[in-house]
Amino acid sequence: MKAENLAIDAIRGSSLSSLADLPHSMEFNLFKTLDGLINGWCERGELRPLYLLRVYPGVLMHTDKQFQLLEALKNLKRLCLDLTPQELRLVTQVHDFLDGRLRTCVI
Repeated sequence: MKAENLAIDAIRGSSLSSLADLPHSMEFNLFKTLDGLINGWCERGELRPLYLLRVYPGVLMHTDKQFQLLEALKNLKRLCLDLTPQELRLVTQVHDFLDGRLRTCVI
């Protein structure tokens, strides 16, 4: 297992029943985006964004864990800690995707 795939491989090996109706490409892009962000922060030694995303990987198995990730992403967007403009855009996209998914589950 390569180091750059640790986060995504942990998710792939788990049961993702709450995301079962997602097309595989959407599921993969979500995990790939989060994995890429985390790898970038690790490479630059940016610890503060990593702390806020401490709920990932393995977070998407249950709705309550998805809300924890959503809250962490919201805080990360709000604080813009050590994020490049591209990273902020990606964090916003992941946040908006999860927010939309959770709104349809709750409503």
